[in-house]
Amino acid sequence: MNIASQSRFALAKNLAPIYASNPRVAAVLVGGSTARGHADRFSDIELGVFWHHPPTDADREIAARQIQADFVRLHPYDPTEEVWCDNYLLGRHADQPKTGLLVEVVHYTTDFLSRTFHDVLELHNPDLAKQNLIAGVLSSIPLYQIETVEEWKSRASPYPDPLAVAMIKRHAQIDHFWRWQMWIERSNNLMQLYQSYTQVQQQLLHVLLGVNRVYYFGFKWLDVVVKQLEHRPDDLLRRLRQVYEVAPAEGAQELSALVEETYIIIAQQFPQVDVKWLRNVFYHQRSLWNEAPTWFKESML
Repeated sequence: MNIASQSRFALAKNLAPIYASNPRVAAVLVGGSTARGHADRFSDIELGVFWHHPPTDADREIAARQIQADFVRLHPYDPTEEVWCDNYLLGRHADQPKTGLLVEVVHYTTDFLSRTFHDVLELHNPDLAKQNLIAGVLSSIPLYQIETVEEWKSRASPYPDPLAVAMIKRHAQIDHFWRWQMWIERSNNLMQLYQSYTQVQQQLLHVLLGVNRVYYFGFKWLDVVVKQLEHRPDDLLRRLRQVYEVAPAEGAQELSALVEETYIIIAQQFPQVDVKWLRNVFYHQRSLWNEAPTWFKESML
């Protein structure tokens, strides 16, 4: 754990008892880059609070009043992800209000976590938000009810093989890669070109996370993600960056090579996946016409 992580972890430990004092709290943990040990000066503190029953606004407000920080906001309940979020700023720069270190507190119920485990681990739902929650728990450091959190971690490991296949099937089909030529010919439209390159890279990373049985935890830290991938194209991180640093056509060639090498890995690790079909889709080239075909023009006469 580096210095940035250590300092943030120390602050998180001081915040945890404020939430743990509520008897309806099941567990408190610190997650994100702080827990993984590679935080930097841009990193916030991610605190997870899990409740036996949904927290009330009063529950959250009582905790907010006890935290010696600049309050930012108690966000309303998000029914889509079943989460409550609170934001604070700890400390100040030159005693200026709201210049401190951001703390993001996310509140979940244990029931929601249990349903997420069921969806991902038993139904093999490759939903990224659900995986992100499980990944956060798995890499977290418990601050309250350590045994409970460790039981959750045991449940989340190992990563199910059917989930890996579901991730591959969800992300490995790469359509319309031929369009990179179109974006260049259309006034060198680099905005659309690099957007398409980014989409392909993200698909490849999702596939490789599945192949390597690693829950999705975001792409903020590409070097951290790549280190988790035992099975990956050689020199992956450098080549991902290089796609944006060379001429557009060279970038397309490099990206195409990464796709092919990823398909080879899929074929080796998961022979039940139809890689031939994936290649047919990826390498498809649409016919190009400056003028309509002759037979069509004649039929219109």
